[in-house]
Amino acid sequence: MNLSISKKNARIAYKNADSCGKELLEHLLGREVFSEKITDRIKTFENALEETGKPNVPEFKDVPEDLREYFQYQYKAIVIAEALNEGWEADYKDSSQRKWYPWFYISPSGFAFHDSGYVFTYPSAGRAARLCLKSEELADYAGKQFKDIYEGIILK
Repeated sequence: MNLSISKKNARIAYKNADSCGKELLEHLLGREVFSEKITDRIKTFENALEETGKPNVPEFKDVPEDLREYFQYQYKAIVIAEALNEGWEADYKDSSQRKWYPWFYISPSGFAFHDSGYVFTYPSAGRAARLCLKSEELADYAGKQFKDIYEGIILK
């Protein structure tokens, strides 16, 4: 007989377990499953899909073929931001709330993460609410860990 448990339910059980239960769950599923730090859990796009419960990348068959790859990268970036933000959503009505974004350099030597920046209130092209992150740490992480996905949005 096989038993299965979702990561989400395993984390709930872990939070409510005593030390022996936590040790058992870590042994069975791996310590990283129970990490409280989101950057320990989200290393790949597939991790972000698991965290959010979103479906895999749509084919975007109704979009002209030359634009499909861009929309697929955009979808990936949105799912990753949602996973890293853990439920936080940008509120553009709150002028005191920082909204962070990774910034990149494009040069003859290639595409590279540069820094993270933030805005308080104004959304603009390239800084969609769905792509902003709740902290500089997360924006830095996303820019470095998922550079190829951002490159797909910016350069495709």
